[in-house]
Amino acid sequence: MITYKHNEQVSAKALADLREAVGWNRMESEYRNPLMTSYYHIAVYEDDRLIGYIDSVSNGVIDAYIQDLMVRPDSQGKGIGTDLMNKMIGYLKEKHIYMISVVYDESLKQFYERFGFHNMLCGQMETY
Repeated sequence: MITYKHNEQVSAKALADLREAVGWNRMESEYRNPLMTSYYHIAVYEDDRLIGYIDSVSNGVIDAYIQDLMVRPDSQGKGIGTDLMNKMIGYLKEKHIYMISVVYDESLKQFYERFGFHNMLCGQMETY
């Protein structure tokens, strides 16, 4: 059974395992850091296993940044990523957030365009 949990605690290990499953670095120690907070996040579980996740950072008024949309490879193609995006965008609109941003790889452009995102020039630097 698939369950969506909104703004509930998610273990650092479960998030790190999901990040690793999608090919990202684990960042488990960063997720354990008490300074790590989010504005709003949604976790998707199949039974007790984390299979999907989306997070947002926001000042709560003008801007929000959607980050860390992840769905385990063996759970992809079932609409979970689309559902997570729709739920997140709906929540941010409900809170009257003026501008929503997301950074994505060029290969995912069509996916994000479906939600109304358009390309803007930006830069990103990873420090480790």
